[in-house]
This record gives sequence, C-alpha cells and structure tokens, in this order.
Amino acid sequence: MKRRQVLGSLFAPLLLFGQDPVAPPKPPKPQFFAGQVIEADAEHVKVTRNLVGRPPETHIFALDGKTKTPKGGIKVKSRVTVRYEHWPERDLALEIQVRPPNHTQKTT
Repeated sequence: MKRRQVLGSLFAPLLLFGQDPVAPPKPPKPQFFAGQVIEADAEHVKVTRNLVGRPPETHIFALDGKTKTPKGGIKVKSRVTVRYEHWPERDLALEIQVRPPNHTQKTT
C-alpha cells in the first residue's frame, strides 16, 4: 500500500501538467545567411558569400510550400538574405529577401 502512494506522488506532477515524459524535439531557432545566389530552382537555392579574411562559404537551402519568396522570383547573381532552420537532414529556407544591388558612387 505504501509503495502505491510513493509511486503516485512521483507521477502526480506529470499528470497534473499533462506533459508526456518523452516530449518531441523543439524546432530549431531560425538563423540568417546573406550572400549572392549562384543557383536557384523550385526545390533549392544555393547562396555563397565572401567575408574578408575567411574562405568563401556556400549554403544550399531547401524550399517548400511555406517558404516566403519575392513575387518576381529569385534570380542568379542577386543579393539575398535567407532566414532558415537548420535540421539534421537539411537547411530549410523559411523566408528569402532580395536586397538591392551594391552600387558605390564615386564623389569627386
């Protein structure tokens, strides 16, 4: 009888809060990557960036039906910022924003 009371007191908090002892994994936090598009199609976008003092980085982002993309589409050589989630099997793009071209003006 005492054994049931002890077990009941151990599992009571789980029953009160309705939490499953084995919870599903949390989705990863969104991350950002900015660079230039070198490849794009309906299923993925390949973006590269060059930072001073570092080797070039290239990321491939998967696209799905929920990915927010610009109305005009994504063109090669356009500058973009990608908001994505890193999953073990792939990087999933959540949103892609096209940035204006980087034009520098000379002043004389």
